Amino acid sequence: MVHAERDTSGFARASHQSQALCLGCLGAAGLLAPVATYGFDSPLRIGFGWAAAVTGAFAFWKAREHWQLHGNDRAAEVPLGVSEAAHQAGDVEPGMPADLYEQGRLHPQVRRLLDIAATQFRDKLVLDPSSVEFDDDGKGGRKLVAWQFHCAETGFLTTKGIQGALQSKFRRGLGGVWSFEFDELTDTFGATQKSAIPKLVFPPDWPVVANAEEARNKYVGWEFMLGVSAQGDVGVCPQKMPHIMCIGESGSGKSVSVRSWLEQFRAAGWQLILADGKGADYAGYFAPDPNDHGLPVPGTVAVGLGPAPKGMGYIAAIVLAFQIMQERQNGSMAAKIADPANWNNFPPVLLVMDEIKAMREKWGSTLPKADQEAVESMVTQILALGRELRVHVLLVSQDARATSIPNTWKSNVPMSICLGRPQELTLKYGFVDKVRPMVQQITDSMDPKIKGRCVVASVDEKTGASTAIEYQGYLGYSPGESWDNVNLPPAASEHWPSFKKNVSDKVPRMYTRQWFRIENKSEAQEAAEAKSGQDMGFIDFEMFTVNEIMQLPRVALDRRNEQTGEIVPDTSVSEFDPASASYVCNAPEGNQQKINSVL
Repeated sequence: MVHAERDTSGFARASHQSQALCLGCLGAAGLLAPVATYGFDSPLRIGFGWAAAVTGAFAFWKAREHWQLHGNDRAAEVPLGVSEAAHQAGDVEPGMPADLYEQGRLHPQVRRLLDIAATQFRDKLVLDPSSVEFDDDGKGGRKLVAWQFHCAETGFLTTKGIQGALQSKFRRGLGGVWSFEFDELTDTFGATQKSAIPKLVFPPDWPVVANAEEARNKYVGWEFMLGVSAQGDVGVCPQKMPHIMCIGESGSGKSVSVRSWLEQFRAAGWQLILADGKGADYAGYFAPDPNDHGLPVPGTVAVGLGPAPKGMGYIAAIVLAFQIMQERQNGSMAAKIADPANWNNFPPVLLVMDEIKAMREKWGSTLPKADQEAVESMVTQILALGRELRVHVLLVSQDARATSIPNTWKSNVPMSICLGRPQELTLKYGFVDKVRPMVQQITDSMDPKIKGRCVVASVDEKTGASTAIEYQGYLGYSPGESWDNVNLPPAASEHWPSFKKNVSDKVPRMYTRQWFRIENKSEAQEAAEAKSGQDMGFIDFEMFTVNEIMQLPRVALDRRNEQTGEIVPDTSVSEFDPASASYVCNAPEGNQQKINSVL
């Protein structure tokens, strides 16, 4: 904003503020004059003192007048950032378009906008009238939906603190849900209620690899897509962001989002190792297909379930991913020497650790400290070393506190995704300090009523650049889902059939499933049976220690049929197959304490 230069060559030409200050000082001196003459017998001195006091009182009165005029001057300095008090006549202010007025007075929301600017950021902001937009309020009137201010001071927006203050004041002062934008190069900022982010997004039909070799080659530079932002598609490259932390409260749609991502990983030829805390969220990925030799969907290498008292199956999935990484690491030196360019051309692996908060709470009350530390150590090593060996981790939790996700894990996870509007603790623990202010600004403007709205934030490990993006996550099909579900939007029945046919059902079977060769009982089970004198009749996997599971050798559960070329279950190792009826860890019917509640 440009201010006119003032002529201060004389008292009469000085500003009202300067005159008020001068007169105030003279008034104070005059009022104190009787004190200076107190005690003198001279009537002349006493008379002079009281005359000065009267003059001082008059000077104070004039100072008050000039101070009031000074206030009017300040209001006039900000013609587009003042309150309605400056427009008492109701006339259209020069430079203010007539469409900002209603019945000769400023639109109430525009007046409120200018009030906030004038009282909270005086002399800093100038409204751009051409940016103001209205929409039908449904009541025969208009509502404010977009506006923008120019900053009078160059570089005013260059600090996150100023941006946060602007967003906070205007968001709270105007009410409603506003999406704010700051342009530091043009010194402008504004907000809109007309979101450019769609409220419902279905994934396209992803291209599907034909074989394992194509999957290995596709890994380089490949991105999996999260959804759609105001700027377009939002993607993540696992080479740059090897591990992800996904946070969402109960009912936020974590499982829906993760399953949508898994279909992309399957289509790209990844090996999936699923650690499922509930035991039902990923049922479609391990349910046997009667039309495919009783095998689960292609891409699923192992599933470890966590509902059992100690969740040792969940831990076993972590051990399996850890062993795969170790196996690749053990041969890495010789491979690098033999083929420096392609030594790590492995099939990519994704370990999904869902409901990790609940699992860590369970382990804290059921496992000895040594076992808990062993699990934490394995995950820490995968997070630290997995990128180069193409072993990646997706951590899924209801919150990001250290009791749920240890800080040693977070330090190796460069990307966080929050499903829905995050609570204060999620902001505090789920995002690093560098990116947290950006996430705060985004989430303050997020509409909590829109399902599937998310924010993804990351810090580039090489450049240190931080980014935060709001997006609408995909509502995608996953195995076992039905588009006839009444809880789904009707549009699902238009998009999902094509996706199922062209993506989910076309993923080729390239990998064998894996588990452990469990030939002997744990020491704890042997001791318990020796004490009771009774054989339990099966190997209780829940009685294993973490160290005992880590010592178990892995076993391939499938083989390729020599006649047909199809991949089928290997019946010679069915006793080690959790999907087989003859699995050694299946308790006999008599040992399963179940009650039929239906009479």
